[in-house]
Amino acid sequence: MTRVPFPVKYFERNLVFGSDESVYAYYELQPFNYDYRSTDDKLSLHANLEAFYWNILADTHALVVPEFQSLEEHEEAMVGRLNGNDALREAGVHQIRAVIEHLRGKEVHQHRFFIGVKLKEASVQGLSFFNELAYLLKDFKRFLLNQSGTDSPEIYEEEIQAYMVQEELIFSRINGFLRVRRVTPADLEWLIRRGFYRGIGETPRRHNWKPQAIPVTVKGKKARRPSRDILTLAEGRFNDSHGRQLIVEQHVGGKVKKGYMAFLTLSHIPDKAPFPGLEWLYCLQRLSFPVEASVRTETIEYSKALTQVLNKKKELKAEDEHALESGVETSYHILHSRQEANELESNLRTDKFPLITTSIVLCVSASTEEELHLRIQLVKDLYSDMLIQVEVPFGDQWRAFNEFLPGAKRYITDYIHYMDPAAVAASMIGATRQLGDGQGHFIGMSQNLPVFFQHDRGPKDKKLSSTASAAFIGSLGAGKSLGANLLAYQALLNGAKVLIFDPKDERAHWPDFLPELREITSIVTLRATLEDRGKLDPLMGAASTADRLAAAETAKRILQFLARAADGTYEAIVIGKAVDQVAKEDRPSMMRVIDRLREGLKSAPEKRQDSLEEIVDVLSYLATSGQGQLLFGDGTQRAIDLSMPLTILQVEDLKLPEESQTDFGRMGIALLMAISDFSRRFSNQSSDEFKLVLFDESWRLAKVREGRAILEELVRTGRSKNAAIYLISQNAKDMLGEEIRSNLGCRFVFRCRDLKEAEAACQILGIEPNEGNIETIRNLPTGTCLMSDLEKRVNELEIRVLEERLFIAFDTRPGSRAEKNADLVSLPTQERKNGMLPARSFQ
Repeated sequence: MTRVPFPVKYFERNLVFGSDESVYAYYELQPFNYDYRSTDDKLSLHANLEAFYWNILADTHALVVPEFQSLEEHEEAMVGRLNGNDALREAGVHQIRAVIEHLRGKEVHQHRFFIGVKLKEASVQGLSFFNELAYLLKDFKRFLLNQSGTDSPEIYEEEIQAYMVQEELIFSRINGFLRVRRVTPADLEWLIRRGFYRGIGETPRRHNWKPQAIPVTVKGKKARRPSRDILTLAEGRFNDSHGRQLIVEQHVGGKVKKGYMAFLTLSHIPDKAPFPGLEWLYCLQRLSFPVEASVRTETIEYSKALTQVLNKKKELKAEDEHALESGVETSYHILHSRQEANELESNLRTDKFPLITTSIVLCVSASTEEELHLRIQLVKDLYSDMLIQVEVPFGDQWRAFNEFLPGAKRYITDYIHYMDPAAVAASMIGATRQLGDGQGHFIGMSQNLPVFFQHDRGPKDKKLSSTASAAFIGSLGAGKSLGANLLAYQALLNGAKVLIFDPKDERAHWPDFLPELREITSIVTLRATLEDRGKLDPLMGAASTADRLAAAETAKRILQFLARAADGTYEAIVIGKAVDQVAKEDRPSMMRVIDRLREGLKSAPEKRQDSLEEIVDVLSYLATSGQGQLLFGDGTQRAIDLSMPLTILQVEDLKLPEESQTDFGRMGIALLMAISDFSRRFSNQSSDEFKLVLFDESWRLAKVREGRAILEELVRTGRSKNAAIYLISQNAKDMLGEEIRSNLGCRFVFRCRDLKEAEAACQILGIEPNEGNIETIRNLPTGTCLMSDLEKRVNELEIRVLEERLFIAFDTRPGSRAEKNADLVSLPTQERKNGMLPARSFQ
């Protein structure tokens, strides 16, 4: 095996001290969304990276590495968040295990991006001439000790301080172009150790570990002498006898396991590649397995670069002239090189950019040799379509392994590219296809990556501190209700309280198909019948003082609206006084308000009696006919119980007017006012519990001013009350109000056939309504949507319901109800009792 000294001597904070006396400062780039962005956005992101490489004027080391997620740890965390009765908890455990089985064998990971910048050499100040000479000799001694590997020379405290001052300037400079954070010692320990577990499994981590250093005094100066304990990170037995791959052996769980890895280099990248179009690192995320990358650059300043190009031109010219003198035709290689040199000189003189010597090494790993070879071929096929040449260098595998270690130098020098900053930036390092929260319940796949969703992350995440509300937009049958139902069910598993407005009676069967919901579900039907009288009476059921005050205001608005009594008029004042008086009673109700108004007729001025009598007659009629009965209770009815974890509110035949129809459908609008008070009361419950209000067919509410007011209020105030609102709508244009759109956390856009709807959907997602994005939305398969998550990343999401019983319960397709009943009846008695069906992935 080729002997390579361990390249890392010591690290402190985010500084890595190499064995060759180099010092790098490492940072982690904040990932950013790239897909579905406009060309201008992509060019802007590219310009930031280009500016970094143009201005950094130092050697850099970029790393793209996957961080694998342990399915066992994810299962443990999810089970720990389950809440509710035994049946609900059992169902939650069953679903989580179905997810783990579905993902088993898949490499669940997130890409992380790091960049290291080489610092200028620091020297110790204040030494005398003889001490300075001794210090220089000490540097030579350091070199000898490093080469022999017999000792680790000391690092002066003044050197460390000087490097930290320099790092502050570098950090400030980088943040002018990119969004980064300093890595921690734990990050560096992981970056070093993880390479020794490629193809084997999760890298074991040490708690609060950092390399030890012994404090010493040298020539009167404080220093640290690193111990050799950093070598304990370099564990494992390696075999490079194959020449084009490495095999590592580790003891894991009492057994010897092997991991296979191969290192590839990019030997040719097209010079005149278009951008956007040739993102030569980002493209690796198309693959179904993670590929690591190490990119090392050295900057040649403009003047030196121009001198080198001119010297090269002279060499090529001399070769050309020699061929002519010899009577030999000049080779195509020389002619082509002279042409490229002339173009490069012209570009350099015009733009005055630095040249960047770039080397690119990729790493592919697997648990078996066969899988490794297959992955190598897939990487080659991917790049061949982009006219990029890939090599697997023979005999350089161990050197390439060490290139991935932070603080190491460039070991492979045979595949160096001379690139301008724009070409290096075209890698688009930092761009990610990651989607979702990385924690929480599994909701589907974004191409080859699983998507996890945590329903209450928005308000709880200190960095985000955003709303948890969401919108589900799409045409009939596109899958929006299925997705919303799945998320609401998962919220119930985690102890949330859920209120669903179900105008189409699509969820009343849930307790029959999902037995775990039977004891926690309250289904409230709102029909124009005597049995449902008073269920939406705003004055009934208000317990707290705040709720009573809000209920009284709602009652005033409803009565004034139905009586056509404008604010400030005598009639409106009389109604208001009557409501205030009734609200103080033990059993207030809307019928008691009418009684109060009737009693007050005698004391009213004679000229006002006719109008007041008309109001009492109108309200008395509405209170005893049609849907008006829902609003007018007499105090004997039982108010809707909001204490249950799941409340399904079914409002049948709710007729709402168009915006221009001021008189038609007034009762529908009055019911909306009562519903808004009911929703507010639900959201105002204890902030210790997360509340979720799901409005199906929300486009009906958005058609009228009063309905939009409900949605805007609930969306705006949800975060402060630890509540969220989920809006399901066929029409994307309903959500275009800034008050609603700006307060949505996640957006799920399913297929929208209409061109205008697709354009509106693009605005909701925050992407450019260009031809490509519009066509994508118009042709999305059923069950697949474009999701915009809390970080505003946009990508495709295929909703997956892994338990067939859940799919049957949540399916809202026309005619599916008969199929559901048949499926339920056909189950064996015990399965029907448990409500369990074999898990199945709907892909």
